Amino acid sequence: MTDLRFDLLTDWLAYFFGDENFVITSASDDASFRRYFRVERDNASFIAMDAPPEKENSDRFIKIATLLNANNIHAPEVIEADLAQGFLLLEDLGNVTFLQALNKSVHLSLYKKAINTLIKIQKIDCQNENLSLYDDALLTDEMQLLIDWYLPQKEATPSLQLLTDVFQLLSDNAQNSPQVFVHRDYHARNLMVIHENIAVIDFQDAVIGSNTYDLCSLLKDAYFELSTDEIQTLLRYYYAQANIKLKFSQFEKQFDLMGLQRHLKILGIFKRLSMRDGKHQYLNDIPLVKKYALQIADKYPEFANLKAFL
Repeated sequence: MTDLRFDLLTDWLAYFFGDENFVITSASDDASFRRYFRVERDNASFIAMDAPPEKENSDRFIKIATLLNANNIHAPEVIEADLAQGFLLLEDLGNVTFLQALNKSVHLSLYKKAINTLIKIQKIDCQNENLSLYDDALLTDEMQLLIDWYLPQKEATPSLQLLTDVFQLLSDNAQNSPQVFVHRDYHARNLMVIHENIAVIDFQDAVIGSNTYDLCSLLKDAYFELSTDEIQTLLRYYYAQANIKLKFSQFEKQFDLMGLQRHLKILGIFKRLSMRDGKHQYLNDIPLVKKYALQIADKYPEFANLKAFL
């Protein structure tokens, strides 16, 4: 089957390099419409991004990569870009993701490095960066994915009203916490480990939102489960390092409710990826995400009905 965009990308790279003396292989794809290829040439390695311009905003990727690097956060350097075609040539950050570095075991020291990097990210001055706000409309639209894709369509109106009330509570919680730069997918597949240092990828959907959002993504990852004790240890580490002024119990509740918002959204996203996009592998990750949601619904009395609903 002909892959027109791959052919166009290859032609673009040949024009940039001035010849065809390179090898291009698939590096990865993700839950969006982007694809990544590793390009090897003269003992050097690059990453080529294929981001169809009608589907993805590559200009935003470039602006946020520049912002992160300017603030001493290691994001891939943009070497060349063709926004009209949706092609980017990027620095290659290697093959070792945070998830791979864990090697199926928990390294709290590695998590602490990721938390330290997150705190640096949250100190970025976003005032003049034209980032969208993680406001009520966006938070609610995300949770609506649970209804649109995950739940059976025959749910009764009273049940949907219950969800509307839950959505509002979770949205209020997110907006009533400190507002900072939010990567929005700060998890084990989007962090790279380079000589034990942390680099970040897949940041193009960044917004200004709750300081607990990215922390939830890291500690309650859809792809890797930490124990309750490990989450507590790392949550207290962040609490101390970030100099949070709230009582720990209040901060923990903000964290828990932010996680519930994220996990309700993810349940909808993972089902949509299967039903709409044919990416069925994400169905394997639904049980852990559902487990996270049920744990919080069980922990706080105001979500008792949500527990029964799920």
